[in-house]
Amino acid sequence: MKKKLLFMLAGACAVMALSGCGRKAAETEAEDVSPENTAVETQESEENAKEEATTENEPIEGIVKLTVGENEYTDAVYEFAAATEEMQEGEFAYYLVDFDGNGMNEAFVLRGYLDETDDSRWFSKNVWFVNEQLKVDQIFGWYSPNVTYYLEEEFKNVGGEKCFFLDGYDVFDETPFCYMYRVKDGVLVDVTEDFAAEKEPFESKYTEEELGKMTPQQLFDAFCKGEIQAEFKDIDGNTGYFDTREWGWSLDDMNDYQKVLDPIDVDNDGEPEYLIDTIYGIMCLDCKDGKVVAFAEGTDTTTVCRYITYDNATWIVYQDTLHEGRCTYQLYKFNGDLEITDSMNLYWYEDDAGNRTYFYNDEEIAEDKYNEISKKIFGE
Repeated sequence: MKKKLLFMLAGACAVMALSGCGRKAAETEAEDVSPENTAVETQESEENAKEEATTENEPIEGIVKLTVGENEYTDAVYEFAAATEEMQEGEFAYYLVDFDGNGMNEAFVLRGYLDETDDSRWFSKNVWFVNEQLKVDQIFGWYSPNVTYYLEEEFKNVGGEKCFFLDGYDVFDETPFCYMYRVKDGVLVDVTEDFAAEKEPFESKYTEEELGKMTPQQLFDAFCKGEIQAEFKDIDGNTGYFDTREWGWSLDDMNDYQKVLDPIDVDNDGEPEYLIDTIYGIMCLDCKDGKVVAFAEGTDTTTVCRYITYDNATWIVYQDTLHEGRCTYQLYKFNGDLEITDSMNLYWYEDDAGNRTYFYNDEEIAEDKYNEISKKIFGE
């Protein structure tokens, strides 16, 4: 499997300006943009998902909903993988898409079950692609069952060609991922890395000399206007770019919510950084030396981003406090060179019986100790 394209400490999909990647809020229902002749939405409980297979109808460009049930595509997968252990448990589910618009569908097939803790996702160890002729290819298989895919995925025209976004979440290491696929000459092609390469710097209206003379405020204003891009480092240290040209800056639409906040020194260098509030907390931007650099951002409900003051320093906090059965905080302290100089974590998990286990810096601690540390760090 190819490396996940992650945005620094969270998910890369959020900053690649590819709508639909990693921005499906787990606690809210996605808007139903499908017409009545599309696949019926998968039921929101595992029990209903097992009892009612949704009907197959013509898919549309836009949101493709996962359908639970069996058809000729799942039959082909069963024949292909009948001897594997994945066929011994779970149910079939599939996304139907028509890459070439000829009225004949292709399918991405999963086998697993609805996530009991988050009914917007579906567990599956494997994903298979089935073409129009019912030829099966296994896209990838997982060593862990802790990988989920969203019940709603995106299928859209990008650069004149149809592209399917397989968007999900690795529960094991708490990272989102997004893979992009096209069909060329009847063969499925993973174009994820191609999209990453496409995010090269665009031609700015300013010369490098002009950018170098800009104040931090001028750089930030130019970024907000879509005149220049911001850069970021992915998990492998490669530089990527994004901009605000498609941002709506809407305070009313929670799917397009961005708001400029007052600058704050969040990297402990004595100079303020620029902050943008989003539906998943803050985005932190360092504006100097002729460029804008994004170094922290909340990307989904498991990585809501904020900052706190603790131990005479400012810390960036990624938190997951919106889901039942767990509560996690990951904290990072930066220096003026945007390097992480210190980090810590605090979290608890709840078992099926409702018993909680508490941790500080990955070491198990007593509940009283957890509460003491939490109050000391957050003052809550």
